[in-house]
This record gives sequence, structure tokens and C-alpha cells, in this order.
Amino acid sequence: MKQTLVHVRKKAMSQILILLFALFAFPVQGHGTEGTLNFHVTPELPESQVEGSNSYFDLNLEPGQKETLSLVLQNASSEPIQVDVTPHTAYTNVHGVVEYGKEAPEPDNTLRYSLSDQIESLDSIELAANETKTIDLVLEMPEERFEGFLAGGLRISEVKAEQEVTSSSEEGVAIKNEFAYVVGIVVSNSRDSVQPELELVDVFADQLNNRNVISATLQNTTPTFVNRLSVEASIQRVGENDVLYEASEANMQMAPNSHFHFPISLEGDRFQSGEYVLKLKATSGEEEWEWEREFTIEAEEARSFNRADVMIDTSINWWMVGSIILLVLLLVIGLYILIQKRKQGSTSESHNKE
Repeated sequence: MKQTLVHVRKKAMSQILILLFALFAFPVQGHGTEGTLNFHVTPELPESQVEGSNSYFDLNLEPGQKETLSLVLQNASSEPIQVDVTPHTAYTNVHGVVEYGKEAPEPDNTLRYSLSDQIESLDSIELAANETKTIDLVLEMPEERFEGFLAGGLRISEVKAEQEVTSSSEEGVAIKNEFAYVVGIVVSNSRDSVQPELELVDVFADQLNNRNVISATLQNTTPTFVNRLSVEASIQRVGENDVLYEASEANMQMAPNSHFHFPISLEGDRFQSGEYVLKLKATSGEEEWEWEREFTIEAEEARSFNRADVMIDTSINWWMVGSIILLVLLLVIGLYILIQKRKQGSTSESHNKE
């Protein structure tokens, strides 16, 4: 497999520009992910908070230093509720968006420290009707100094009681409704700039939402955010010039030390086995990367994905089956008639000779 990597380095961004990027890189104060929330969350920012950010924890701390993360929880309902607070490490999802309130399906192998491991866990918190309560979580920095950022978030969720529902076709189905805020966290030992570095790790046949795609795995190997990320990709057969599939996306972002699978849709087409080549270009500000990578789609994996693709009709085509049966019958009848004519011809010749 051939790989050509062209990495064009530009002049390093200034420390001020990196800081500005960091200020816009994180989510505003917790937001609801589903439905209507019965409570509110406000972070109480400590003295170590970086000036200019006030809706999430943006902290500059020394190695081994401990800091208290305080959250004001307010129950806005007239009923008691139970709230869970869980720390998470930021990762990049398949859409090129940084997730702060969930765990990555697979942590990146370049992640030196996971932020969720540096924050203590809490038991569930009971809030009486209309009660306001302040809770504290302790963040302990790694003992060894590091460059760049650790990023993640606190997910504050209310878990509803399970409800039994019935319908004409189902009985006793348990539905679990969950509502949550997410408060972002970024911590560092210094705000010195770190240049982002991207790698193309792999390219392979894949599926997204039960639809055929070719996935290109992009990895941010550095402890900094990759901002304003744009990607352009195309797929060709090896040795051919025609572009079979292409995809482009702009204004994406990658979390520090994370990866994601950039999808190139087949737009409803079937996978065909064979040798292919991916050409991909990524840009972030003045940074630019280009790759060219060959890959193989095996016949068995193509069949497996094609059977699972909801855009591909895998039902029996009875019109085609009927047409084939009719064609076979016509061929058999035609062959029978031809044989009979030859027999009659042979019989006539023998009578003439007599």
C-alpha cells in the first residue's frame, strides 16, 4: 500500500491567537440535550479561571495542583429530583464536532492524560422541591508538566423513573428519559502555543446510519484543538482517472489527542470489490495536509455491507426472476423445435434414399 504525505508547515500562530481560539473552542454554559429540564446549573468560577471566559471552566494550574470545581444546582420544579454529575474527556465525533459530555467509543492512543480520570466522582445528589445547592468536585492536575490542553466536561443529568408503557403490539416496554446539562472544562499548565499535527491513520469500507460509506480516519496527535478544520476527499479506482465519490466539509473542530472517521458517502451505490485510492486534503488556518492512500475492498465485506445498506433494495425482484424463467422456457422450446426439425429432416432423407 502506497502512502504519500505532504505536510506544509506555515508560520506558527502567536500565543494570543491560540488563546482566542481556545476561548471560542468550548461550549457555553450547560445546555439541555433532550426535552425540558427541571433544573438549572451555573458554574462558580475559581481564581485560577483564565480571564475572558465565564461560561465554562478554563483553568491554568501547576502540575499536581488541586482545584475545586463548584456548581450551583437549582431545582426549578415543585417535586424532588435526583441529579448525577459525571466527568468526561472530550473527543471528536463523526461529524467533526467536539463532544464534552460523553465518553469516546474508543480513546485515542495519543491521549496522555484523560481529564475524566483527574476529577473525583460524586454520588447522586438529592434536590428537594425548589432547592438550590452548591456541589464541589476536586480536580487534581497530573504530577508531570504537560504541553497544551486537557479538555472535557461535566454532565449534569436528571434520571427519570422508569415507566411501564403498553400498546397493541408491545407490553411492558421500559422507557428511560434522561435530561442533562454539559459544562465544558479546559485545563493547562501554560498557554504556550502548540502547533496541531494531523495524521491519516486508515481508510476502509464502512457504514454510517446503515448506509455505505468509505471512512478516512483522521487523528489529531497533539494536545491542542484543531479549529476551522476543512476536509476535501475523493475516491478513485487505482489506475483510473474518474472520480467515483467525493465529500467535503468545513468549519469542523477536533479535540486534543482525538480521532474521527470522516465519511465519504456512496450515495446509495453498492460496494464493488477492488483496489481504490483516497486523495484527501485538510486545512486548519494556515496549516495544510495532503495524503494519497491506496486501500482494498474485499468481495465478502462488500456483500456484507450491501446486504445491510437500507438504501439498497435486497428483496427478490420477481419481475427479473419471471423474465429469466420465461427466457429459459423460450430457449428450451426453441431447442426442442430445432431438434424435431432435424429429426424430420433426417427421416425424409432416409425415405428418399429408399
